[in-house]
Amino acid sequence: MSTSTFDPAALEQLQQQKSGRPWRKKPTRFTASVALAVVIPALLVAALFLTSDIPVPILLVVIYLPLQLIASGIAAWATKGTRGIADSVIIVNAIGASLFSVVVLVSVIGSLVVRGLRALSPHFLFQNSVYISPSTPLDYGGIGHSLVGTLLIVFIASLISVPIGIATAVYITEVRGRAVPYVRFFVQAMSGVPSVVAGLFILTIVVATGAFNQSAFAGGLAYAILMLPTVARTAEEVLKLVPDDLRTGALALGSTRARTVLRVVIPAARTGIITAVILGVARVIGETAPLLLAAGNNDQTVVNPFGSPISSVPTYIFNNVALPYPDAVARAWGSALVLIILVAILFTLARVLGRGRVGR
Repeated sequence: MSTSTFDPAALEQLQQQKSGRPWRKKPTRFTASVALAVVIPALLVAALFLTSDIPVPILLVVIYLPLQLIASGIAAWATKGTRGIADSVIIVNAIGASLFSVVVLVSVIGSLVVRGLRALSPHFLFQNSVYISPSTPLDYGGIGHSLVGTLLIVFIASLISVPIGIATAVYITEVRGRAVPYVRFFVQAMSGVPSVVAGLFILTIVVATGAFNQSAFAGGLAYAILMLPTVARTAEEVLKLVPDDLRTGALALGSTRARTVLRVVIPAARTGIITAVILGVARVIGETAPLLLAAGNNDQTVVNPFGSPISSVPTYIFNNVALPYPDAVARAWGSALVLIILVAILFTLARVLGRGRVGR
């Protein structure tokens, strides 16, 4: 058996070579084709925008997008042949969909900030609407009572839906009993229930029968129906990502299945479970129809979850946005901005707490 060695001079040359990146080198023809495919449709649409009265959405969707698809397809055919046409269509659609999503998101957030900042002030966040009419100036009144109501209703819904949702996910992924297909079917069916149906159900079963009045508890029950399938399905997918080696290792060390789930599986998926809870909260925190039927409305600050009807931010927005008073509409926009900020705070807090706990 013979061995081969490098010549010292050749070995020194090899060591001095730099790693190449051939995928970064594009032919001039390819670069020119891509540039023309991008510039020509944009110039044509810009000319139509300057010389005609066609609305901008129609220009972008009806004219620019087909032109861009055609130009990209021609450029791909000229550089890569027929096999590049499908790639160009997918790339153009993907970029267009991404830009459309960004434009919509920026438009929504920008509208909330521009129109909602007019109403924001310290008293707007802490005062209630007692003795406040729709025509009252923005210097008086606020959504403090609605914020308290929203937090109370979401807290009650979380207390009900989070344990049941996580237990459902554990049953599907860890216990794997005979009822798993039926449980998964009912969870998927519940995810398609309209929010107004959940409100009507609680109104019929809880409020109309006299078991409870319209209150935070009844609103929390309606929210829990909507929040449960989101938590259960997301937690199920998260638990499936936990490696089976952790389960088998714990069982091999003599741990019971219940102890393995509680001490190994759930801690390993803790960050994902927190994400499932936050997704469930985001799913319900802006729903209005269930609260109009189950929680009602109140201009006073209510802290008793079983006492009387209670206000919430979604119902406050609903009651003010259609009124023919500029100050009432401004209060609705300010409430929507506060609701978005509240959701952002909950998301950020959950992610920070989740990373901290996993790290420990």
